[in-house]
Amino acid sequence: MGSRHFRRITVIVLLVIGGAWASGCSTTMGRYVPSSRLTHPNSKVTVLGRVRAEVSSTAWFISPSLGPVDLKRAYNDALRQAEGANILINFKENTTYTTYGPLPVSTVKYTIEGQAAKMEIPKQKSE
Repeated sequence: MGSRHFRRITVIVLLVIGGAWASGCSTTMGRYVPSSRLTHPNSKVTVLGRVRAEVSSTAWFISPSLGPVDLKRAYNDALRQAEGANILINFKENTTYTTYGPLPVSTVKYTIEGQAAKMEIPKQKSE
């Protein structure tokens, strides 16, 4: 009888935890960065294709965070998806913050997606 009672309690606890986990909430904020803000004047830009990369961090009891190193890693991961790419153009960045119901755990995820391109800057003529 003790073992059966323990199993019942375990199932109930797992159902409550699963329900709390499923009742989380996410908030997403982002921005669009047009190519004109990043390319050098008079440069030749060749579009190589769409790319997407993300980084995330999860923490218990404290707010998770991503720093500049993490964002640069996502940018570089996206560039590596297209051979010869050295710039992202017309891309969007999204940051999603998710909490998992009453549990003291949350996740922050940064996603970047856009066009990988190769930018060639012409040599300057010296006088």
